[in-house]
Amino acid sequence: MTVSKVVSDAEAFSHLCGECEKIIDTRKRLPDFVFRRSFAKYFAIEYAYLYRQEYAAFLSKISNILADEAVSYMVLDPDPIDWYHQHASFGSISFERSALIETYVPTMYRDKGLWGILTGANVGVFWGSSLEWGIFADRISWEMAVIAISASVDVPTISGFRCMDASWLSDYVKSQYHAKDPSDSIALDFGKKFLANYPI
Repeated sequence: MTVSKVVSDAEAFSHLCGECEKIIDTRKRLPDFVFRRSFAKYFAIEYAYLYRQEYAAFLSKISNILADEAVSYMVLDPDPIDWYHQHASFGSISFERSALIETYVPTMYRDKGLWGILTGANVGVFWGSSLEWGIFADRISWEMAVIAISASVDVPTISGFRCMDASWLSDYVKSQYHAKDPSDSIALDFGKKFLANYPI
């Protein structure tokens, strides 16, 4: 089942939910371990990469390497049913691999004049139909995304993204929360738990 638009059919949405739950525990949030199983490698990147055309190219490269037929996205916050269904759609998309690069930006930002799915999302997830990788993206609180991949795919090389190491992640999280918590206790606690769960 592959479509290259926002999902508006309940059966298609149910199929994507089931697929998503095989990879990601949608009830969990960072810094907890949000994936259903361990993966070979984890990479942390800034959320801002998701808005770029290069991100579509990255998703296309992963899907080619791991032979995905489709790459899907689902909003976790706000609720994909309650929030998006009022606009006659669900908060999910499934891109055909062959059309991903051309359709990613138009679909994620705007769909027939409505707010795009990415611009309205606080937390969302990406995965491939191979179920060999997943990406958990948190915009509202941490402005970061975690890439989990089962194969030895060199994410920095194929993406061109600057992936965070432990030191950079700690500094990045502190910069996100310093104004709210001058003592840095929230950021330090997040960083410690994150690095315990994700060996980046």
